[in-house]
Amino acid sequence: MADSYRYLPDTQRLEACLAAAFNTNGKGGPKVLKRELSPYSTTFPCEIVTCRLPDNKTTDIFCKYSGDVDYTGFGHRGGPAYELSVYREVLRPIGVSAPVCYGGEVDPKSGQAWLALEYLPDALGVGKLHRSGAMVAAAEWIGRFHRLTQTGTVGRTGWMKAYTRQYYMGWIRRTLKSSSSLPRKLPWLQAVCERASSLLEPLLEEPLSIIHGEYYPHNVLYCRGRVYPVDWESAARAAGEIDIASLTEDWSATTTRSCISAYQSERWPEGPPAAFTHRFLAARLYFCFRWLGDHEDWTHYSGLSACLRRLHWLGRELGVL
Repeated sequence: MADSYRYLPDTQRLEACLAAAFNTNGKGGPKVLKRELSPYSTTFPCEIVTCRLPDNKTTDIFCKYSGDVDYTGFGHRGGPAYELSVYREVLRPIGVSAPVCYGGEVDPKSGQAWLALEYLPDALGVGKLHRSGAMVAAAEWIGRFHRLTQTGTVGRTGWMKAYTRQYYMGWIRRTLKSSSSLPRKLPWLQAVCERASSLLEPLLEEPLSIIHGEYYPHNVLYCRGRVYPVDWESAARAAGEIDIASLTEDWSATTTRSCISAYQSERWPEGPPAAFTHRFLAARLYFCFRWLGDHEDWTHYSGLSACLRRLHWLGRELGVL
């Protein structure tokens, strides 16, 4: 446990940061009563901090830190500093349901950052509650979010990452390079990669929105009948179909249809565009390259077989194989 806390602020520093976050105006900041490493797994170190506030109330806060983590997924992830900006500049202004961001800070010298969020102790990932309609609720949430954040409808977002042609091609190149770690070549993989640029073209076309970037069920919490997406360090300006593709990845045809229908109704009340299915399949294809291109040595990638099967199916569905 002690080693796990090595890159986290000491309690005195943490209390000072929380006092600034809660803006207690000299009334005495939150008193830290207990600190526990979070059981929720993320790329960055997290802990649940139990505090006594100046009004003598006790509350739990979810804190995330840069720590010593420098992994960005080839620029895909922005880290706690970036996530803090997403909460402040995107989620808070449009008023969607999300954990309350109490505050945070970025050290101007080191770039180290932290943020303090509302802790939801009774929340579960929507995938564990799909029979109660949580998956459909998650699809509705992200459809509404994409409608509210469609290009030109939100304030200045030029600071956000954007999925460009160069971004997509980077994953394709890394996928081809990593495939050399296989004991034998896969001719069909080469064929799909060679056509990938044109196959992903629909994802570059308008309309674009702000997306979560990794809107998988474990990143979407469900608490007291409401959806709370978390882990926004991969947010970007891109095609919204990417988020509904990740939410429904590897789910049954019935669940996928229900989620897509809910998503479309929220994003396009007047009816979905004709190009939706083509963009949706392109989004599925992108995720194959996203994860295959993230691992240099496929012999150590536990999801390799499933990802290759998915890619092969998409190659056939898109008329390449």
